[in-house]
This record gives sequence, structure tokens and C-alpha cells, in this order.
Amino acid sequence: MNSKPLVKTYSIFFFIQCLLLFAIPQLSKSNNDKFLLAGISSIMLFLFIVGTNKILKGLNISQSRFNAVFFGSMGLRMVSTLILIGIYLLISPLVNKFGIIFLICVYFIYMSFEIKFILPKLRTDSEKSKNTDDARK
Repeated sequence: MNSKPLVKTYSIFFFIQCLLLFAIPQLSKSNNDKFLLAGISSIMLFLFIVGTNKILKGLNISQSRFNAVFFGSMGLRMVSTLILIGIYLLISPLVNKFGIIFLICVYFIYMSFEIKFILPKLRTDSEKSKNTDDARK
């Protein structure tokens, strides 16, 4: 599967989130905080592009193996996002609650994009298993 729409969608969202970071003063306490949040967001962007590409390459494997790849990848990205938020808390001199909430929202938005990209796989397999179950009856 071509990953150009994936990179394009994620990059557009990253650009929008950077604009929000610099446009909404409540999201960051200082310029250093803005760049730190943008840096962490860029690392999250990289993790999601790599993870979603790995999942998209696994679309042609069996359903059980696909589920293992998908949920394992999702778990690794969740843990890595939590580690990045912890690093942000350690590095940032000021506790920025809105910045942390922003990073958590970014994680969930990236997850929704990822689900959008793999939804055809889930639907086709669901249709195939439904048709197979109907044929067995």
C-alpha cells in the first residue's frame, strides 16, 4: 500500500498542531516550552508514521497475526508517548497542564488517523468472516 496519503495526512496535522502551539498562548508557558512541545510532537509524528507503515505492510497477513501487530504496535506507541510526556515533565522547568493535555490529545488524534487507514482491512475481513459464517449455516 502506498504510504504517501499517510505521510501527507500526518504532516498536515503536524503543521496544524504547530500553528496551534504558537497561536494559543495557554498551550505553552514560554518560547522554550513551545519548541519543546513541538519537538516531542515531531517525535510522536515519526513514531506514528513508522508504526502505521508497519501495520499497513501487514495488511495481507492473517487476521490473528494482524491483530497482534496492530495491538502490539499501539501498545508500544502508547508507552513511548507516556515516556515522552515524562521526559517533557522532567525537562520543562514549569508544569504545563495544558501542554500535557495537548500531547495526550495529539496521541489520540494520531490513533484515529491510524484507525482510518486500517479500517478497510477490518471491514473486509469482517465481511469475509460473515459470509463464511453464513455459508456454514
